[in-house]
Amino acid sequence: MQNCVCRFGLIAAIVGITVLSGAVPFAQGADPFVGTWVLNVDKSQFQAAGAAVRARTIIADTKGDMIVFTQNTYRVGQDGVAKITYEARYDGKDYPVTGGAFSQVSITRADNVLTRKGKERGMEVETATFSVSPDGMTLTVVTKGNNYGQTYGSTQIFEKK
Repeated sequence: MQNCVCRFGLIAAIVGITVLSGAVPFAQGADPFVGTWVLNVDKSQFQAAGAAVRARTIIADTKGDMIVFTQNTYRVGQDGVAKITYEARYDGKDYPVTGGAFSQVSITRADNVLTRKGKERGMEVETATFSVSPDGMTLTVVTKGNNYGQTYGSTQIFEKK
């Protein structure tokens, strides 16, 4: 019996140390933006000229203290995918973008709301606000921008895959 009590104490100590050290993901608090998000086209609204979005997927992951962001967009009348990628911190500093209508982004975050500012030649050309629902299953992205004098905006509703 004493041997059993000692084993239980040892196991409890190991579990406690593991949780306190942050080795278990739930002990650290997960980033609510991380995951694969699929656009619900029927629930989304776009106010822009050009080819309409027929499908969009956002894949967000972490790499150290950075968020790694990939957005794949398929447009009506176009066979290929438009891919935007970047890695950034939530520190408001500028980071390079590949494949976007802007060359840099800066990101800030407060709880379940992330604000991304897209910049081209140092000028802000788009602001996007990303909000994750309390249950963590819906991402709403509201964009406002100006692309060479053409203003646009959207409210996009994504569902976590």
